[in-house]
Amino acid sequence: MLLHSLKPSPITTKILAVVIFNLVCYINVGMHFTAIPLYVHKELGFNSLIAGSAVSIAYLATFLSRPQAGHWLDTKGAKSSVIIGLIISALGGIFALMTTFFSNAPLWALIMIIPARLCIGASESWASTGTNLWNIGRAGIENATHVISWNGVTSYGGMAIGAPLGAYLLKLPGFWGGLNSIAILTTVMAALSAILASTYPAIIPQPSKTRLPFTTVFARVFPPGAGLGLATIGFGSIQTFITLYFAYNHWLGSAYALSIFGFCFVMVRFIFKNAIAKFGGYIVSITSLLVETVGLCLITFSHSVIGTYIGAGLTGCGFSLIFPALGIIAISKVGAENRGSALACFSLFLDIALFIAGPLLGAINDFWGYYWLFLSSAAFTLIGAILTYILHYQSKCRNAAISN
Repeated sequence: MLLHSLKPSPITTKILAVVIFNLVCYINVGMHFTAIPLYVHKELGFNSLIAGSAVSIAYLATFLSRPQAGHWLDTKGAKSSVIIGLIISALGGIFALMTTFFSNAPLWALIMIIPARLCIGASESWASTGTNLWNIGRAGIENATHVISWNGVTSYGGMAIGAPLGAYLLKLPGFWGGLNSIAILTTVMAALSAILASTYPAIIPQPSKTRLPFTTVFARVFPPGAGLGLATIGFGSIQTFITLYFAYNHWLGSAYALSIFGFCFVMVRFIFKNAIAKFGGYIVSITSLLVETVGLCLITFSHSVIGTYIGAGLTGCGFSLIFPALGIIAISKVGAENRGSALACFSLFLDIALFIAGPLLGAINDFWGYYWLFLSSAAFTLIGAILTYILHYQSKCRNAAISN
């Protein structure tokens, strides 16, 4: 009976078969997130603003490639989008490997990091959005919340695996250690995953004459997207600066903060997987943003390793359900033939926030320190909670007017 109860449902099994490619994509993302700021700051000798920008530049590529990925999904299908994303991730590993040959010329090494980061960023828009839509096609729109939740589990679960793995590999000596080992592993995992994905059956998108322009879709998903963006700045402060914050305080175990964030993120997805269906996307989002705010405030005021770990965990709990809660609202704004574009547009707000978070929070840190960096992040998430409450109130008013 126990083994039977633990057996995944047929729908879950179907989702897991494809979402594994998203896991590989984000393990690669997590390894690079940990390695790049430390490599730029410690090995190349640049300040935290440059180190943060080296991380955030990946989201410029993610941002710019979202429209093309969304259009491709709606017209060419999700399978090919996932394969393209994995190939681009492998190219990111190759460029990162090339970077290490310029380690004695810091400026050239920094320049060589740029194409590596751009490839890793672009891989997210093609592979992650592709796995979402591929699985929605396989499992049905009625299971969209389940699909998006699993995509989030593998996204942040992958980063939770990749972060300590990247930190460990970065410390290894010799050619097969350091950034070289991360680059080689990135390339091999992504390439093998692309080969495996090519063996799966594709789902051909239905032709339609009612596809909306990307700008129209963007405008429709803007309100929930803004809430996602504000929530993401809080996540970005941990993702980009927690390793530097630990180094500044001479603490060990920075990668574990990212792992705790990822573990709490995943556990909340599992424990509260039915919360969105029960309470609605807006209520779940408001609650989540307030929890995220508390977590960031704890990091700000605790000044301790344990407090920072707990704060990272609370931030992970708060951020966990934001994407599926607001994502369901976003894709409800369009028809089936525009879901790929809607998911791409909605995800743009995550990209924009993470692209802004690096240089913005890096500048705040350089001028005022880490205290104001994390406190500013908490302010953004609190504004997100207020905005989402306003959207919820407006939605209730519209529904009341329609019912009358």
